[in-house]
Amino acid sequence: MAALLPTSPDSAAHEGSANATTAKAEATSAAPDPEISPAVAKELGAMRAEIEALKAELKRTVEGSAVNATTLIPSPTTPPKSTATPETKVAELSAASVSTGTAQAQTAAPEKPKPADPFAYADWTWLNGTARNKDVVWDSPFFTPEIRFDTHFVTSFNHPRDDSMGGSSEIFRSNEIQVEQISFGGDFHWQNVRGRVLTMNGMFGVTTPRNDASPGRGQWDLRGAYKYVSEAYGGYHWDVNHGLNLDAGIFVSYIGLFSYYNFDNWAYQPSYVSSNTPWFFNGVRIQWFPTDKLKIEPWIINGWQSYGRIGSKPGLGGQILYRPKPWLSLVFNNYGMGEDDLGNGDGHFGRSRIHTDDSIEVKYYDRPEKYLDKMAFSVTADLGCEYGGSGSFVSAQGRVINNNVNCHHNTATSSKQTFAGWMAYNRWWFKKDLYGITFGGGTMSNPGRYLTLLPPINGADAITGSPYFTANPGDPFKAWDTSLTFDYMPRQYITFRAEYGYRHANVGYWSGRGGITPSDNTTPSTIPNPAAGSVVGSTTFAPGPFLSPTPGFTCVAGSGGWCPDLRKDEPSMRYAIMVKF
Repeated sequence: MAALLPTSPDSAAHEGSANATTAKAEATSAAPDPEISPAVAKELGAMRAEIEALKAELKRTVEGSAVNATTLIPSPTTPPKSTATPETKVAELSAASVSTGTAQAQTAAPEKPKPADPFAYADWTWLNGTARNKDVVWDSPFFTPEIRFDTHFVTSFNHPRDDSMGGSSEIFRSNEIQVEQISFGGDFHWQNVRGRVLTMNGMFGVTTPRNDASPGRGQWDLRGAYKYVSEAYGGYHWDVNHGLNLDAGIFVSYIGLFSYYNFDNWAYQPSYVSSNTPWFFNGVRIQWFPTDKLKIEPWIINGWQSYGRIGSKPGLGGQILYRPKPWLSLVFNNYGMGEDDLGNGDGHFGRSRIHTDDSIEVKYYDRPEKYLDKMAFSVTADLGCEYGGSGSFVSAQGRVINNNVNCHHNTATSSKQTFAGWMAYNRWWFKKDLYGITFGGGTMSNPGRYLTLLPPINGADAITGSPYFTANPGDPFKAWDTSLTFDYMPRQYITFRAEYGYRHANVGYWSGRGGITPSDNTTPSTIPNPAAGSVVGSTTFAPGPFLSPTPGFTCVAGSGGWCPDLRKDEPSMRYAIMVKF
């Protein structure tokens, strides 16, 4: 007991010394307590050895163990007062030993591992269409903020006199400094309840809604309700497999690979497959992650980039995202059933749309220690069509147009209405991602022009249409483009970008020197107008070439009349400063 309950502070100070401990033990053995029987003394000696072993084991026990060594070995500086018999102490120490073993067994019991977060096993900031921020500036258990600024200067070598550009969902005005995006918001998350909001101001606030025809059907100002919001949804997360989310509201579309937000992309102006397909959906989505490498996401939405439902059917679609390796990403998007043609303002043409959009991204070189540290490419292919429809109407040029369309070929009563396109880009990173160079482009064929962005001729939009650039069944449109992009990225939150791009179409489409706005701008297109927009007075259409903005006709401006200056080519330079926190 003297060995177990030392009374000298000096001996406690040298407890870690092996020689002192041995000497103390020998001294104790040489002078046994006469009141303790030899059997009990032997048992105490065994217990002393066991406690020394427990002390060594407890020193290695991880923080949080239920047993502390000091509860078994009282401090020598304050020896406890005890009147218990030696037999009682033996029982107490034996119980402590059993308790210690039980606690250690409980501590060592393996816990069920928590499922890994989806795609968290690798760094995906190299992907086209994905923000390259590796860290968040500020975070909390309730809210993660997001702030974006995108300012650009674009100059078209066609030098339109009204500085107005068309055929894009990213660049809109020439020879001016414009703020394209000003966004504030972020992600809310608490007890599995989730929500996200991101405002949309700047040029995006008015240019994105003008490509949506759905507010032309029915009442209430849907454009005004949503024009300053790019994302707004609420939902819930279930701990099923690697995650299950249900969200309802406005969320970004993944069709076309490129992100809605230019900071996330390898190029500023994406090719047609991305620029002419949806940037947002309004509806409900389910995100299921059966593994940490796979996402299955169904959509129930109002329509193809539409705030409202244009026809009598909603749109159905979904995405499958598979990332089996840190250098490989596969994404498959499909959409169908939605009736997405406004028609003559009533939305009852009865045309349905189907579309598939599939991409692969491969990082085929990754050497962080080299000056050329990464290389990757992306390839995207799209196929789609509209089918069905009934009735006919008379165009602004006096043509009788049948509304019936199909996915295969032209007939006497039906026109081919399809979309086929692809785009490919290669990206090089230098000096630990300080610099980046991207080269790429793509092409599209869209007879019927149902996905071709309408140039804003004389204020025309997706609701009004324009007699100067028709989008009737069978109207031809083919185009291709290419671009070379240079990025300087001194921090993960900012990109300085310079880009040269060249775009071509087989019909007049791009703004020429004369511009696309009448000099007085007193007769903008009306909303809505079943005759497909308005014509400036004293302007007529005479029979002309088939490959024109109004196939089979040529715009003729009489005295006081006006025709837009539409060109088949558009070279341009694009400069931007983009920030994301």
